Amino acid sequence: MAAIPADGQAPDTLGVALAGRVDDYARASRSAATWRAYDSDLRQFRGWCQRQPARPAALPASPATVAGYLAALADAGYKPTTIRRRLAAISVAHQLAGHPNPATAPEVAAVWSGVRRTHGGPPDRKAALDTTLLTRVVTPLRDDTGADLRDRALLLVGFAGCLRRAELVGLDVTDIEVTADGLILTIRRSKTDQDGAGALVGLTYGAHRATCPVRAWQAWAAHAALVDGPAFRGISRHGHLGATRLHPASVARIVQRRAAAAGLDPADFAGHSLRSGFATAAARAGVPDRSIMRQGRWRSAASLDSYVRAGRLFDRDNPSAHVGL
Repeated sequence: MAAIPADGQAPDTLGVALAGRVDDYARASRSAATWRAYDSDLRQFRGWCQRQPARPAALPASPATVAGYLAALADAGYKPTTIRRRLAAISVAHQLAGHPNPATAPEVAAVWSGVRRTHGGPPDRKAALDTTLLTRVVTPLRDDTGADLRDRALLLVGFAGCLRRAELVGLDVTDIEVTADGLILTIRRSKTDQDGAGALVGLTYGAHRATCPVRAWQAWAAHAALVDGPAFRGISRHGHLGATRLHPASVARIVQRRAAAAGLDPADFAGHSLRSGFATAAARAGVPDRSIMRQGRWRSAASLDSYVRAGRLFDRDNPSAHVGL
């Protein structure tokens, strides 16, 4: 997206090699997934512009064009979160091309505010896979099949480490150290650490063997004879271990498949249910926010609040318990 020229104009005269490096570094400022989403969103915007009778330019776009596009998306039933991302893509494209940013224009801001007030609502969150539910999910898993051993380790390590999907599947065998106290995970890059500073996350031994993340990892690593490479890999229907790491979307599929096998509605859960489940369980157990933030690598208490609020609805400070009912 960084080297996109204005509609109908020739590309910048910067040398081809240097322009390519500029584009490379500009794209490195955001994750590959973010750029794919932005590229897709910008194609959608250009397509919409081409379908309009006046065929307005998409780059540079006028504030009136962008405001009309937001209104059209809202009328078509798109969620505010999708509309916000498309507006962000338009904004980034204009900034990188050196054009005035229509996303900051008053008329665009007014339409966006109106969209939020008219169509906004609470986010559609998946259920948290807390300790009780996770125990129900992993208890039936067997100790003599690769898929069961892998999934138990993936679910328990993901939960206890409060890991995002990409962090979980991004682990290599050498990123997981077994010590007398438990596991030490090296998270080399994450959503809130795009510079790759890295973080260490500790996972203690569990009180119950069936739900212990340390023993689960050891059992999976021993069964698969893991020495290096991806920690969590694909397994064929015949039980053959693959060499490539799982995709982040695979975490959601595993969570849903194992939830269904435990008698839960798979539609209620997603890959993020492990992370939210840990935060909910920790809050319910009275763990201080600063400790939950450190484990999950949240940067602010505000970011954590939506996760822990559900876990503290019925704590001892709930006022409805002290009014004599």
